Amino acid sequence: MGDLALCAAMRGRISRNTRSVAQLFPAYSYERPTPVRLLATPSGATQRLKENMAELNGQFRAFPATILCSSTDIRFGGDVLYYHENGAPRILYETCRLSERHVIQGLSADHARIDADIPNDGPRLLLNSAGSFNYGHWLIDDLPRLEAYFVLRGLHPDETITILLPSFNAHIDAVRERSIRFYLPKEAAYRVVFLARDQIYRFAKIYHVTPCSLEPVAKSPEALLAMRVRLLKKTLPYRWAQAARRVAAWPLNPFSRPGTRLFVDRTPARGRNLVNREAVLAMLAHEGFEVIDPDFLSVRQQMVRFAKARVVVGIMGAAMANTVFCSAGTRVIYLSPDVRWTDPFFWDLAAVCGHRYTALYGTWDTQDASEAMRAFSVPTANLRAAFRDI
Repeated sequence: MGDLALCAAMRGRISRNTRSVAQLFPAYSYERPTPVRLLATPSGATQRLKENMAELNGQFRAFPATILCSSTDIRFGGDVLYYHENGAPRILYETCRLSERHVIQGLSADHARIDADIPNDGPRLLLNSAGSFNYGHWLIDDLPRLEAYFVLRGLHPDETITILLPSFNAHIDAVRERSIRFYLPKEAAYRVVFLARDQIYRFAKIYHVTPCSLEPVAKSPEALLAMRVRLLKKTLPYRWAQAARRVAAWPLNPFSRPGTRLFVDRTPARGRNLVNREAVLAMLAHEGFEVIDPDFLSVRQQMVRFAKARVVVGIMGAAMANTVFCSAGTRVIYLSPDVRWTDPFFWDLAAVCGHRYTALYGTWDTQDASEAMRAFSVPTANLRAAFRDI
């Protein structure tokens, strides 16, 4: 069932305490182009991948608008907003998309308890999704919805806006807070407050935003463009902000010199490491690629590197979400694990951004980890074939 039909079916389940405040981004629809190249083993796997992509493209085509909402007498716990009805908890759809139920922290059996009662003493904006612990999902699914801040600033011109984030760990919490600081004007009157995920908070009133994406097959072009424009305007010295508001005119590379070639490495300790990394690096060096590991770059440095790139090769993972800052027409080549673990997230991202997408599927070299984290190798012959498309 398509997302629009799902929303229609769930209209009767919306909390009586929730109301629409403003539309942040309009409803959207788009088609994902066929990848420039898909290479996989064993024989026949590539055709199955194409058939699967065609099915996803036909099934997931149209998606609803993104809405800023407010809810009263609402609770936050287990990573989601919920309310009580007839003595039972009812989770709000916009903070627990059905495709993500398996990754959210479950509500405590004692869901009726209250650890903190928060009065309505100023505007509070919750910014979260099931994937907020992951930099890539934070960047694509969450950060664009910070546009709600500017709506709330108009509604509450003289008040400090509290931005609420569920806490995960020191590293990703710091990254998210720095992202917010970079996104908002220096003079913005706001504060960031982290919520403990093992606590239950009851809010007299809270603002929250419905999804601007549907994991993993939809991303609002307007949402991503709004984020891209706002961040790159503060980062790069060029004149394109006025025209950039038109979705059809996704900004071209602002640099007059030819763009760089990037290889996005991945720290082996994080899993999904490339077993034949040295052979791949040698080939990339011969082709003039610069090797970067975004784990060691600031948010601003990552944006600048990707905005300048015209070809990006990278191991499939959160850091590759930075391709959202690449210009239309950029070649993106993903080194992906075994075809038994596929993820259309980046194919979909490339479609929204107007990138030329290639995926090279390797083979797992180990079975001693979860499918998403297993080490793998990619045939260098396939990488050489992909270079012919550049």
